Amino acid sequence: MDRLRSLGIDLRGARNTALDEHLLVSPPPLVADALGYSHQIAFLHADAAGDAWSRYVNLRTKP
Repeated sequence: MDRLRSLGIDLRGARNTALDEHLLVSPPPLVADALGYSHQIAFLHADAAGDAWSRYVNLRTKP
């Protein structure tokens, strides 16, 4: 971690970006369980990342 920081890499930003990318392709509860995050945090990140999963159920239940 110290070496990456000394190279100017923002570790928090990199972690959050990776989490957001996972949430764009997988449902938040699945990502939360796999990575040890709370469901609430996963949904917050998914919403910020432009998540379509929250709208998925509505799309699937329309006649």
